[in-house]
Amino acid sequence: MDRTRDLFLLIKKRPVICKDTPGFIVNRIARSFYNESLRIVDEGLVTHEKVDRIMKKAGGFKMGPFELQDLIGIDINYNTTQSLFDNFQNESRFKPHYLQKEMILANRLGRKTGKGFYKYE
Repeated sequence: MDRTRDLFLLIKKRPVICKDTPGFIVNRIARSFYNESLRIVDEGLVTHEKVDRIMKKAGGFKMGPFELQDLIGIDINYNTTQSLFDNFQNESRFKPHYLQKEMILANRLGRKTGKGFYKYE
């Protein structure tokens, strides 16, 4: 662990040492980012484009949750969420959203298939 920490410091990264737990710190936090965004859009409160714009402008994020899901891959994002849901004994905060599953079945996986929440050339 010390050698890995030293390597991170050498390449100007800030390592975080934590106890062993399912999922990475960022992946656990990001589930709320994605899942609440999906719920807001599913409830018809706002479009995914507006959520992305708000999160970038007001939240200071470089990408909104839907742009980021398209970049990562809807399937990868869904599988990560499902893994956390399984490893935390079905805690509701990690429950995957059905919209992602529908997109996977429709092969709308994001940038890698040319269509996800957005269309790509």
